[in-house]
Amino acid sequence: VVYRWGSPTLRYEMKSTSKSIGGLALLLALDENRLALAERAVDPLPMFGTEPSVDTSPVSSGSLSDITLLQLATHTAGFSKSDDTDIDPRQLLYTPASTWLYSDQGVNWLADALTTTWAEDLDTFLFSRVFTTMGFVRSDIQWRNNPYRTPNLSVNGSPVARREFGSGIHANVNAMARI
Repeated sequence: VVYRWGSPTLRYEMKSTSKSIGGLALLLALDENRLALAERAVDPLPMFGTEPSVDTSPVSSGSLSDITLLQLATHTAGFSKSDDTDIDPRQLLYTPASTWLYSDQGVNWLADALTTTWAEDLDTFLFSRVFTTMGFVRSDIQWRNNPYRTPNLSVNGSPVARREFGSGIHANVNAMARI
């Protein structure tokens, strides 16, 4: 640490910086050949686009089954921006891969796909595989409960906490500096 001010232990809502943490879980899955970027999202996540449901009527070509993990990770899946239905209805606005549109909805589907891939809560997974290795303690970083989706996914018949990559994490500045 070269210079610091304020409280190093106070946690802040990371907003979209949460996406970089999601990227760590994705990179581990790619590195261990558990997923491929060209893989369709429905392959690791059969309920993709149905829980919660997404309105696909705005698109005239393409469908949810065409969306790849790369498109979810790069905001090119075609989803409307927000996962908050009070702000924005959940819609597929564009044919997958046809345009870029910043979308929390897409990266939150990616979080679901990674949850089913790892078959555990992303909080538990990332603490065991990344955060502890980086020297984090539980008070450094905390996931919020996903406010826009059901609290759990069924993974192999068991409920697993559903996390989000769009604004889903509170962390202190030391933790984010390490990331």
